[in-house]
Amino acid sequence: MIRDWLANRECIVSINLLRAAEFRRYLRAPEQLALEVEHALREAGDRTVRVFIDEVQKLPELLDEVHDLMQNHQERTQFILTGSSARKLKRSGVNLLAGRAIVRHLHPFSFAEIPDFDLGRALNWGTLPKAYLGASSPVAFLEAYVGTYLKEEIQLESAVRRLDAFQRFLEVAAQMNGHLINYTKVGKDCHVSAKTVREYFGILEDTLLAFRLDPWARSVREQVRQQPKFYFFDNGVLNALRGELRIDLRPSSYRYGGLFETFVVQELHRQNDYLDRGRRFHHWRTDADDEVDVIVDRGWSQPPTAVEIKSANAPTVDDVDGLRVFGKLYPEARLLCLCQTPRPYRIGQRIEVLPWKDGVAEALA
Repeated sequence: MIRDWLANRECIVSINLLRAAEFRRYLRAPEQLALEVEHALREAGDRTVRVFIDEVQKLPELLDEVHDLMQNHQERTQFILTGSSARKLKRSGVNLLAGRAIVRHLHPFSFAEIPDFDLGRALNWGTLPKAYLGASSPVAFLEAYVGTYLKEEIQLESAVRRLDAFQRFLEVAAQMNGHLINYTKVGKDCHVSAKTVREYFGILEDTLLAFRLDPWARSVREQVRQQPKFYFFDNGVLNALRGELRIDLRPSSYRYGGLFETFVVQELHRQNDYLDRGRRFHHWRTDADDEVDVIVDRGWSQPPTAVEIKSANAPTVDDVDGLRVFGKLYPEARLLCLCQTPRPYRIGQRIEVLPWKDGVAEALA
């Protein structure tokens, strides 16, 4: 769709705030945007004018101009505003176009977007387009990506006062990917307070570097008392932060299983956004250490779906203890085991073992 719009150049106002000259131009006079869009409207006749602004968080003042243009020319303008993070906008209290803008997240590639998808490559290098498709050296690209992100995005947004402390935190957070988070313990490892650790994890969420899975229970009070999990948004970035890009990934290793779990959770997150399913994701664990990787919350009126993720190709009853316990406590829940089996089968009467690609769709159904 964007390609079709760009092909009709005379109906496009395209602004890239990464370009220094453009940034300085609108910094000096944000009202210049309105003058240019109104000129484009006169030239376009009865056609719609599409306005594309990239990295809009670098110049929040433009949002007031966008708001005014949307009010005055609602029927003839469409705006596409992109950026790597909304954190700076939220912190500065600027116009967020509440009720006037639809928010969409662009993730790394989903397996569904890649012909002849290579799972091993996705687990090693992730699915950022340049790492998966284009980089002659994924290792160099991913290491540079992590370094550049830290220096430019985090520091320029003034999100943290001490970049060295945040760097240590990132390394610890990468090791804790997919594990229960004890903020006090992580703080001791990073030499910062538990409060600071909470703020740092908030930065990961706001900058879309990671997403959070809260504990699941029918009682909100129970959820608050338990510990969350965080998953990084891309396995290549995760491996770069861990310093493991140059380590061979063996399918029989514990590390492979963890990366496979992370990738499937990422796919649930991505496709839930793209398909607009509106599901909420949690994890579940008892005091007796029975656990399920993901609980898909379909709303209070609908039973949940419990998802266990295994990298094996033929999980047995011994591999799904958490699902069995959860099924006893919640008889109406659907129980799924997503793995690398080539064909679906059942364990007992209720546990469905599915190829992970099919299982992602089933979990979101």
